[in-house]
Amino acid sequence: MAERLNELFATVTRVDERGRRREYSTPQVARAISDDPSHDTTVSRVYLATLRSGTNTNPTVAVLKAIARFFDQRRAVEAPPITASYFLDEEDESQEFRRQLADRQVRMIAMRAGNMTPAVRRQVLQMLDILEQPVSEEPTAEQPGG
Repeated sequence: MAERLNELFATVTRVDERGRRREYSTPQVARAISDDPSHDTTVSRVYLATLRSGTNTNPTVAVLKAIARFFDQRRAVEAPPITASYFLDEEDESQEFRRQLADRQVRMIAMRAGNMTPAVRRQVLQMLDILEQPVSEEPTAEQPGG
């Protein structure tokens, strides 16, 4: 829980008055969550700090939803949505998938693949399999210098 929460603090940032990217502080997030009129959840900066430090590991679902809402409303447009399940799924493969999709080039490849025929997708996968094979250090007889 603490690791994922701190990851959000590190990656969902704001632009300050000088145009610099800054992380939200724990008090800023606690105040914004407590002031949000869309729910009745309040969070103190101390409570939020205990979640970030790992001292408190059992927040309510309402608190998780409120935290997720705060970061989701401020995430980059191209970033995947942030929901309470981000905190709840300990070994969720979709979280790794979401992290990978946050990379612009990965998204571009995935979007282009969606427009391909199944036969072309199979060919692309075969090419990727070849590209992922380790390169041999020793030249073979067919290679120059071997």
